[in-house]
Amino acid sequence: MNSKDSADHAGLRDLSANSDEVARYYDEWADQYDATLREWRYEAPEQVAARLRAELRPDATILDAGCGTGLSAEALSDAGFTAIDGMDISQRSLDIAARSGRYRALAQVDLQQLPLPYGDDVYDGLACVGVLTYVPDSAGILREFCRIMKPGGCMVLTQRSDLLHERAFPQTLQSLQDEGLLTTAEISAPMPYLPDNDEFGDAVQVHYITCRPS
Repeated sequence: MNSKDSADHAGLRDLSANSDEVARYYDEWADQYDATLREWRYEAPEQVAARLRAELRPDATILDAGCGTGLSAEALSDAGFTAIDGMDISQRSLDIAARSGRYRALAQVDLQQLPLPYGDDVYDGLACVGVLTYVPDSAGILREFCRIMKPGGCMVLTQRSDLLHERAFPQTLQSLQDEGLLTTAEISAPMPYLPDNDEFGDAVQVHYITCRPS
């Protein structure tokens, strides 16, 4: 494992969900973020992009919710998508994401401040990668995601294995299906998340959740 990078970000596993603290943390990390995540063998963006591409045409409009510096847009572009918007709480990360030229539009958005600044039925697809750790209100944000997505679209989210049941994520998904907001919601088996990070390693894995709004 890369002990230096892990040491530089000790406490990442238990980082506060306070929006101001999250924004500050990722602003400070943004310039080295991509390199560090690659050192930790972070493959979630590619996994999410592949799952969306299996469900959607390449001309689908995609919202990258919590886009960071643009790693997800890189994966989405490589999967064939061309109409990608991004939002994130970290302005420094957005500045870096803008340089890639992969986004149609970028906005600074706090996912804990609802409603989101998007209209109803706007997007065909939505990617939310490595973000829900910092959004304790799972039901609130999932309702908003359903609102801004077109019926019959697809969203793919990630949730850490240690938070999936702590946050009652399966029960929340079932409630949204019972209410008719989702037609289906599938949770993958746990998979490697940050395998070369000392705090995560084999202890904290990731689930991929594929949802289809009604």
